[in-house]
Amino acid sequence: MLGHMRSLKHLLLVVGVVPVMTACSLIGLKSSPTASEPNVPSSGSSASTVPTVSISLSLPSGASSSAPATTAAASTPTTDVRKVADAAAFATPSGRIVCIIADNSVRCDFISSDKAWTSPQPKGCDLAWGDSLYLTQTAGSTCHGDTLADTPSLDSDYVSWRRSGDPTVVVNGLTLAALPYGSAILVGTLQCDSATTGVTCRNTSTGHGFTMSREAYSIF
Repeated sequence: MLGHMRSLKHLLLVVGVVPVMTACSLIGLKSSPTASEPNVPSSGSSASTVPTVSISLSLPSGASSSAPATTAAASTPTTDVRKVADAAAFATPSGRIVCIIADNSVRCDFISSDKAWTSPQPKGCDLAWGDSLYLTQTAGSTCHGDTLADTPSLDSDYVSWRRSGDPTVVVNGLTLAALPYGSAILVGTLQCDSATTGVTCRNTSTGHGFTMSREAYSIF
């Protein structure tokens, strides 16, 4: 466990548009970014104008042209909201999207290669971008040097929300806990909904958020 925690320290990043969340240690922002985070337009533009911010992250306690960015309507009504105290991670039943959510930050990665869009490049980002979105008070495109692909593995600290009978999905040989369509995870004021049309994450206090599917993404 100690060796695992030491390896997490190497995943802390400085980001352009977002508070970047690491693959295994992106839970629990120690402090909120001081830079203002405007609502990033959901277009395929090459760069945004958001200033660089720096954050620190830790484990929870207890435990390529772009397609037009359009909003996909949720075809699966959310009837099952699961409240989590500190942090949670989940995959969609399709295995295309993986998200991790804490009380002050969300990040979702599109981990499949068949998406039809690319999110904007954060200004000054020299890491990976275009396949990941974040949400704090507002939402935007993530600059990241990691992946969330293994975060919701069945032995993860972040799948306490899982119930008997919930689906699993195998991605690159790893079995992940999948959030059923029609279900949502709520941590603090941040909620992510799983639907057959993709994932929608929203800050219930500010109203800002994003949607992500294979066909499109939207930031609102």
